[in-house]
Amino acid sequence: MGGIAGVLGAGSLEKLCAAALAMLRAEAHRGPDDEGLVALMTAEPVCQTILGSRRLAVVDSSREGNQPMQNENGTVWAVFDGEIYNGNTLRKELLSKGHRFRSRTNTDVLLHLYEEYGDGCLSRLRGMFAIAIWDHKARRLILARDRLGEKPLYYAWDGTRFVFASEIKALLVSGLVTRRLNPAAVSAYLNLGWVPSPLTIVDGVKSLEPGSLASFQNGQLQIKRYWDLVFKEDNSLDEAQAVGPLREHLQEAVRLRLHSDVPIGAFISGGVDSSAMLSFMRESVTGKLHTFSFAFEQPELNEGPRARALADRFQTDHTEYLITSQEILRELSFIVAAMDQPSVDGINSYFASKIARSSGTVVALSDLGGDQLFGGYSSFWLAPRILQLGRSADTPWESGKALEALLSWLPRGGRSRQIAALLRRAPFLEVAYLAAKGLFLDDVLEHVLSERFVNGSGGFDPLVYLQDIGHGYSESLSNRICRLELRTDLHNQLLRDTDAMSMAHSLELRSPFLDHPLVEFLAKVPSQVKFSSKPKRLLIQAMSGKLPVQPGDRINGPSNSPFGFWLKNRWRGLAEELLCGRTVMSVDLFDRDGLRRLWDDFLRNRIGWSRIWAVLILQLWIRRHIDGEISLLPPGFQFVRRG
Repeated sequence: MGGIAGVLGAGSLEKLCAAALAMLRAEAHRGPDDEGLVALMTAEPVCQTILGSRRLAVVDSSREGNQPMQNENGTVWAVFDGEIYNGNTLRKELLSKGHRFRSRTNTDVLLHLYEEYGDGCLSRLRGMFAIAIWDHKARRLILARDRLGEKPLYYAWDGTRFVFASEIKALLVSGLVTRRLNPAAVSAYLNLGWVPSPLTIVDGVKSLEPGSLASFQNGQLQIKRYWDLVFKEDNSLDEAQAVGPLREHLQEAVRLRLHSDVPIGAFISGGVDSSAMLSFMRESVTGKLHTFSFAFEQPELNEGPRARALADRFQTDHTEYLITSQEILRELSFIVAAMDQPSVDGINSYFASKIARSSGTVVALSDLGGDQLFGGYSSFWLAPRILQLGRSADTPWESGKALEALLSWLPRGGRSRQIAALLRRAPFLEVAYLAAKGLFLDDVLEHVLSERFVNGSGGFDPLVYLQDIGHGYSESLSNRICRLELRTDLHNQLLRDTDAMSMAHSLELRSPFLDHPLVEFLAKVPSQVKFSSKPKRLLIQAMSGKLPVQPGDRINGPSNSPFGFWLKNRWRGLAEELLCGRTVMSVDLFDRDGLRRLWDDFLRNRIGWSRIWAVLILQLWIRRHIDGEISLLPPGFQFVRRG
C-alpha cells in the first residue's frame, strides 16, 4: 500500500531520477514507512526506465517487503499500491508450481503471478490496486487498475517521455508535466461536480480507467479493458434464493479485508450498509474494534446518535468527530491541497480519516458502494419519474401539473428549468439522470465562464459521456442507473475523494461492498428483486436478525448539508470576496458579472448551494495546484460568526 511513480523515455538519467524522486516526495503521505527508487537501463542508450514507490507497511513491515521489487533474476520489476485480498490463496498456488517468495507482501505475489500468467494475472487478482510492472526482456511497461477504480493511477505521454503516478499532484512537481488547465475538463467538472475519467483537470494528463491495462512498448501506448460489468439477470433467482448467497458474499468480502498487521477500524453512519459491514466485522474480530463517525453542529443533520447506537450494539471503541464551519476554514488549505482534482465532495472523509489516523488506526473499512448497488440514492426513483414525464407527449412543461408534480419531488432550490430544458432535447435515461444529478447546463455555463474560455473549452458533452457508459449493458432501467452510479459518481467522485483524503493522513481505506465477486453476483439478480419499492430491501432481508435496523426504520442518513447555511452566514464574507470581490481569482476563467448573478440567485434561493461550492472549490484548487499558492484565504481575511 502507498504511492507509485515512474518515468520511461529519453533524457539524462540524473534529470529523470530527480523528476521521479520529486514525485515520490510529493506522495510521501501515501507511504511514510519507506521510499524506494530504481533506474533500469535499456538496450537503447537514450532510453531510461525509472520506478519508484512510497510504502505504507500494512502486511510484513520487514525490509524484504520494500519496493521496487524484482524477481529472482531481475527480469521483472514491480511497484504496487493496494491490497490483494486473495494473496494467501495465490501464494499457495504459486508455491505448488515451484515459485519461492522473499516476503509476505502482495507485491511479491504479483511478481510471481505475472511470471506465471503474464497479463492474465490481472483476472486472478481480488482486491484494490494500481500496478506498474517493467518486463525487461520484452522492454515493456504495464500499468493496471482494479476493476471498480478504488486505487488511482494517472499518466502523461508527450511523445518523448512516459510518466505515471498515483496522484496528479506528483506529476505536477515532476517538471515533466505543464501546469495548465484542461478546458474540456473544467466544463465537465462544472456540468457534473467532478471530472470524468479518462479526462483530468490538467491538460495532457489522463486517468487510467478502472478495469483497464495500459501497455507501453517501443514508443507505443495501447489500452484495453480486462474487466467490465455486464448485467445478465438470472430470472430463476427470487428474493428467497438471493439473500443467502448475498449474505455469504458480503461476509467473505468483509473477512478478507480484515487481514492486517496494523490496527484496523471502520467508518460507520448507523445506516443499513455500515450496520451490515460492522456485523460481519464483529464476527471475525473478538477483541478491541475502533469505529468512527462524524457529526455537524446542526441537530437535524446529525447522524451521530444512530452511529453511536450501532457502536454500542457491537461493543466498539467509538469516536465521533464534530465538524464545525470554523474548523473547515482553518483546515481549508490542507483540504484543497489533498484534493487531487476539484470536487464538491470529500470534506467529511478528510476529517473522518484525520481522527481515525490520530487514534492509531492504519486501516479502516468503509461502506462505499452500498447505495449504488442496492438503490439507496434518489436517482433510482427520481430519474425514472423524470423520464416518464419527459416521454409524455402532452406534458405542458412550463405551466402544467406535470411540472408542478415533479417540482414537489425535488429539494428546495431545485432544477425546474434545467430539467425542462434537458428533456426537450430527448427523453431518454441519460438526460433524466443528468437532470437529477448534474450541476450546470451548458447554457448557464456560458454566463458564468468567460467568453474567451467558453470559445476554447473543447465542447465536452455530458450526455454523450453518460450514453457511452450506460448503453448496451442492460435492458433494465434500474440496472442502467446502477451502472451509471458505479462508473460516474462512485468512481469519479466518492472513490477518488476518499482515496485522496484518507491517504493524505496515511490511512488505508477498504470497501467490502466493492468486492468484485459480490458485484458480479448482484449483476445476476433480477432488478425487480434488487430494486423494490423500498430502498435496500434485499440487503435488509439478507441481514434479517443481524441488524439494529427494522423494515420501518429510515435507511439512509441525512442527505442534507449545512454548507448552504454556512455560505449565507458564517462564510458569507469569504464567498463574496472570492466570487465578487476585487481579489476574485481566475479572472480569465470566469465572467465577473456572471458570478455576481450566480451569487445573487443563491441568496434568493433560486439555486442550491452546490453550484456556489463547486465554483469556490475550483477557484481554490486552481490557486493551490496550478498557481502554486500555499495560503488560500484572501489576505487579511477574518473568520466572522454570523449564526
